[in-house]
Amino acid sequence: MLPDWVTADVVGQLTRGTILTVAITMVTGAAAFAVGLAAATSRHEGRGVFRVLGTAFVEVFRNVPALIQIIFFAFAVPNVFSASARRNLFFDNIVVDAVGTVTRVPIPYYLVAASLALVLNTGAHLAEIIRSGMMTVPSEQVEAARSLGASRFAAWRTITALGGVRSAFPAISTRLIHHLKNTALVSFVSVPDLFQVIQGSINKTFRATEFLVLAAVMYLVLSAVMTIGLRAIENHLGRGLEIRRELGV
Repeated sequence: MLPDWVTADVVGQLTRGTILTVAITMVTGAAAFAVGLAAATSRHEGRGVFRVLGTAFVEVFRNVPALIQIIFFAFAVPNVFSASARRNLFFDNIVVDAVGTVTRVPIPYYLVAASLALVLNTGAHLAEIIRSGMMTVPSEQVEAARSLGASRFAAWRTITALGGVRSAFPAISTRLIHHLKNTALVSFVSVPDLFQVIQGSINKTFRATEFLVLAAVMYLVLSAVMTIGLRAIENHLGRGLEIRRELGV
């Protein structure tokens, strides 16, 4: 039995907000992992300009707060352009229109901007985590693979990247859980995620305590579900490591 302040309309809005939060987490989390892996590889194996670019990316986007990045991409970047260019580049084009059609978000660009900021921020943090994992992979394994005829890419993919991710996966999981909680920041740029729905409900009912407790419980549930999924991935990676140990490789 739901309390009287949780109306059918509130339930519907919370459901839509939760779905959007989950979608943002999954899409931006996957993209952030790819960005982090690329940046980690650039810093670990890159030479010259590639290493410099990887280092600059990590230092900038890891040390600037996620909220500032979200607001910067949502409001500051478009204002660099003239009114007509701003409209065509950020608010009235086929990509933004497609995002709005799929998500039903009132201002699709703000969702795109917030998602980009989350990808860059989390990707920079993941880059250092993955790089630390790559550093635990013995160089002898890579050299052995190359001597047996493996290409540089194949050795990187099967030994350096996979071994690094496997080694650092507990820390990767922690960062991705933090990424889920960071999605609440998109509410500051009018993206109707779970937390913005909570804020709107508080403004309408003045029941701040009840709705904030509800928000805490819902984020705890989402984090628990995500933890279970990440643990299953970690177990799968661990089985691969056990097989390699049994084979003596």
